[in-house]
Amino acid sequence: MLALLFYSQAVLAQNATPKLPDPAGLDSNWWDYFIVDIKADPQALAVRIQSVEEKLEKVRAAIPRNQTEKLTPLFESLILRFAAYGKLKAAPPSSDPPATIPAQAYSVEEILELADTLRKVRLEHQIEAEQVKRLEKALKNEQAEQTRRKLAYLELSDTAPDRLEQGLLLMQSRVQLEIASEQLKRRKVQRDQLARRLSELDKELSIAFERTKVDAGRIPFWEEQQRKASTKLNALNRQLTRLQIDQSSALTNSPIEKAQAQLATQKIVLLETQAAHQQVLLAKAEWAVVGIRQILSGKDRDTKADRELYRKHLEKIAEIVERKQDWHRTTSLSRAAASENLGTTKDAALFTMHESRLVVADETEQALRRLDEELDTTARLGELLDRLLTKHEGRLGQGVQLAEDAAEKTWETIKKLLTTSLFEIGETPVTSLGLFRFMFIVFVAWLISKLLRRGLQRVVQRRETVSRASVYTLGQVLHYFILTMAVVVGLSSIGVDFTKFALIASALGIGIGFGLQNLVSNFVAGLIILFEKSLKAGDFVELESGVSGEVKEINMRSTLITTNDNVDILVPNSEFVNGRVTNWTMREVYRRVHIPFGVAYGTDKDLVRKSALAAADAVPWTLKGNKTREPQVWFVEFGDSSLNFELVVWLIPEAVKRPSAVQAAYLWEIESQLKQAGIEIPFPQRDLHLRSVFGKKDEDAWPLIEPMTDKV
Repeated sequence: MLALLFYSQAVLAQNATPKLPDPAGLDSNWWDYFIVDIKADPQALAVRIQSVEEKLEKVRAAIPRNQTEKLTPLFESLILRFAAYGKLKAAPPSSDPPATIPAQAYSVEEILELADTLRKVRLEHQIEAEQVKRLEKALKNEQAEQTRRKLAYLELSDTAPDRLEQGLLLMQSRVQLEIASEQLKRRKVQRDQLARRLSELDKELSIAFERTKVDAGRIPFWEEQQRKASTKLNALNRQLTRLQIDQSSALTNSPIEKAQAQLATQKIVLLETQAAHQQVLLAKAEWAVVGIRQILSGKDRDTKADRELYRKHLEKIAEIVERKQDWHRTTSLSRAAASENLGTTKDAALFTMHESRLVVADETEQALRRLDEELDTTARLGELLDRLLTKHEGRLGQGVQLAEDAAEKTWETIKKLLTTSLFEIGETPVTSLGLFRFMFIVFVAWLISKLLRRGLQRVVQRRETVSRASVYTLGQVLHYFILTMAVVVGLSSIGVDFTKFALIASALGIGIGFGLQNLVSNFVAGLIILFEKSLKAGDFVELESGVSGEVKEINMRSTLITTNDNVDILVPNSEFVNGRVTNWTMREVYRRVHIPFGVAYGTDKDLVRKSALAAADAVPWTLKGNKTREPQVWFVEFGDSSLNFELVVWLIPEAVKRPSAVQAAYLWEIESQLKQAGIEIPFPQRDLHLRSVFGKKDEDAWPLIEPMTDKV
């Protein structure tokens, strides 16, 4: 029974007519009064809206006079919103236009007309899409406003003085919310319809590309269009050139001159836009002629020239599209600045200038709109021409063409990067290509220098009479000369003007004075060494610092010395010029060494000489066969413990550069020969003289020392 009771109450509540809303006493579900089935009863909503309007009129008539001025606008606004809502709900929904059936054949003009229709529908679709986004945002705001109004109304007591006002605001917010919701619903339907229409047009255009039929009689028409566009383009370019030249020499000191310059700038933008429009028209006309001839000739027509023409106009159109954003931005800023100046200037001449600037900006915006329209339709014609060319080229030709296009685009990109200015030397811009050219010239010069020096070394190896040092000096001088000339030629190749070399030299001098003085000092010292011939490759030298070894290379900054331990040491060239250098092989390769040794006192001196000379003869580094430079033995000193001698020996050239090894070899043989002859090499000896021991002197002290010596 209880369940039946609840069910019957629910049915009665569902079938019962909702209560007519009263702004002074709204309940939580007051909007249910307007929820009706329009399909079942199309007039139901209008009747209920009329009832509400009558109710509102009665409530407004009953409000106190002191609130009339405040509440009357709310009543009027609410009544108008209800009327707008009823009209919107009663409007029939929009329906899709009938689908178009593709034709059996399309001319070039029909394809362009179809492309223009497609452009317009796309624009309408974009507008509807933006409207949907705007309404979605507005709907969210209205929902938030409705929630806030509802909370504010429910918090009021039944006797609150502003209850009627809050009720009117709550109803007004809800009606506006429903209007926004209904508008959004209808806008979405229109957006979707346009999207379907756009898809149909895209398909039809694709079909039209495949069903293109042309008439040879249309070629003169397009050739005439081509001639007109070319004539107008040339005229506009001449006007543009004159205006740019005039503006480049114009002064901008006074306000009038500045205004004239700004007006001229906007006129230049207008002329550039108009010239771009004619350029696009020219491309369209030429593409149309080429397309018609391609279709008429079938596969007999060569596509190379047509492809080149297509690519040329495509590149120009791409440049126009890139510059179009700048024209839009310049025109927008010019319009804003002119509008602001019109409201503040009091000078009649300036006012006229700014007014003219606004007129030119309007003309520019119209020209830009026409340019956008023409770009879209021309792009479609270009797509048709590309398909025709691709079809006639075949798969293999298409692949080759794609490869050529990719290679050309890559080359253009690389060329653009290489020709972009990185910095300037004076007034000469330096590009990446210029730097590569400079480095290539220097590299080739270095390679030539290297090959030349290698050839000189081979000459030295084949001819022993040629001086190695002279050839090395000649090679180094040629190396520096070739590199210097390469630097000069390389700088000239990138456009450096050597008539202004004094500036470069002065800058270089400042740089040397602050940070390169050591480098230049070493370089000059290296040149001095080479030309003075006091030091050459192959010499064995000893420096003040203790470094000794063979000179291997004399370079720009330093000299490479290799010690007998095979250690490479780089010595700054200035050290050879400023310090003391011992050159063991400067003028002659033969050198004499002194090998000191000592023997015990009482040894036969002749036997010592014989043994030492035998030792010299046993060492392979001794110079032999030269009577003026035979080995000698000198008695040089009475030592503390020995008779001191020196073996004086002349060495062969190979031994001069190995002093430590040479001395070790001679000492080794001397010791062996002395030992073989029974000659003693004494230890150091000392005599001890005791004058007193425990108070005893001389002979009296001996009895005290003798027992000690016996024990030892």
